[in-house]
Amino acid sequence: MLSEVYLKINKKVEIAEKGISVFIITAIVVIVFVGTVARYIFDYPIFGAERLATYLMVWLGFMGVQITSSKMRHIEIEAVKSKMKPPVRHLMNIVSNIIGSAILVIFFKLSVDFMLESKNLDDADIVLNIPMWWIILIMPLSFGLSAIRFLFAAFFWWDVYKCKRKEEDIVKKELL
Repeated sequence: MLSEVYLKINKKVEIAEKGISVFIITAIVVIVFVGTVARYIFDYPIFGAERLATYLMVWLGFMGVQITSSKMRHIEIEAVKSKMKPPVRHLMNIVSNIIGSAILVIFFKLSVDFMLESKNLDDADIVLNIPMWWIILIMPLSFGLSAIRFLFAAFFWWDVYKCKRKEEDIVKKELL
């Protein structure tokens, strides 16, 4: 079944995302600490340290989006859905995930265009002298993967709606 393959792949991708996030957090802490020590103790600031930490923070923010979307822990307004009967609530979940996926596909396309434009213009950070598209790359990666995850969430809720899965299997076992 395709959904089972997705779950296995998603679990491995989620582990990689968490590992990358830990690496980025560690790098930010080390860069900021070394930069601070260099500036205030040795009176010799490290050129570009803050900028590199800022770019890593951007990546970390998008990695956070990825980690939350892997378990569908995004912001939702539950006030209306909580008052609905289960079949209606399941349909609302399907529709909201399809709409979310469609919006993320649009963001994916726009961010790919933005990244390619940056690459074509040879846009580079003037301090660190690195291509800006390296920094921008996280945007299409994040939006694209989140779009796929939202689409699969819609399929899972469809299974619940059609009584092929139980809602508890998704929520309590944290498939999503």
